[in-house]
Amino acid sequence: MIIDSMLHTIRANTCGEAWLNAARHLTDLPATSTYNMVVGIENPTLVTLSDFHIVRTVDTFLISHGKSPTATVAATIFPAGLYKRHGTKGVYEVYPDIYEEIKTQWGTYAMRMIRRQGPTGEYWPLKELVEKIRKHRNTTRLRSIYEIGMLIAGDLPIYDPDSDRTLPMGQPCLSHLTFKIIGSDLLSLTVLYRSHYYVERVLGNFIGLSQLLAFVATEADLRVGPLVCHSSYAKLESGKTWRSADVIQLLAACSGSIAPDRN
Repeated sequence: MIIDSMLHTIRANTCGEAWLNAARHLTDLPATSTYNMVVGIENPTLVTLSDFHIVRTVDTFLISHGKSPTATVAATIFPAGLYKRHGTKGVYEVYPDIYEEIKTQWGTYAMRMIRRQGPTGEYWPLKELVEKIRKHRNTTRLRSIYEIGMLIAGDLPIYDPDSDRTLPMGQPCLSHLTFKIIGSDLLSLTVLYRSHYYVERVLGNFIGLSQLLAFVATEADLRVGPLVCHSSYAKLESGKTWRSADVIQLLAACSGSIAPDRN
């Protein structure tokens, strides 16, 4: 059985719509998986009635199978609740203070972006990124220098060679984030995942990434632009926890009984 490894593209308006369209696409592929799934979300912070319905339906499914809801998954990328309650202090000070209570096996993406230990001591990658964007936002030549990566000095790293390179399983799936200024005041975010489980993680990932993008844009006095997610491997998973028939039923439930949006 040959899986198309070239490119699969999905374009949608919101996070919920993007997740549902991409998940449906995976149901039509061999083994419900593929390589190089690229999902573009035009308005990632927009939440419609349909999005509410999709999130509620997915949360009910995940919780009933002993998994974390989308809000918990999103919080591993960005602590939106702390930002809403405490502003930047919630991100840069409160979150590190409570980190030991919430960290997983390898930590969280949020903490890897907020605070790191380098050869010269502690530094604050996300804060420095925001300051860098604010400083250079009006410089036409510097549209694409804002990175959260793993190898280039001065990046905001996600992958940590010291702790991750020996892990055969359970290592971070999010590999790289890159911010770009579009036009005069629009900030976009493109991310790369080495592996992506669409039922358990992706909707929460989309939401967390949209919250991170909104945070950086707000603090840099820019508008929120599109979110693009490249999953080098994407899987609509089933097996021990739920059957493929359960996943099909979940997608059908997400598609149905959605009240129309009203302006």
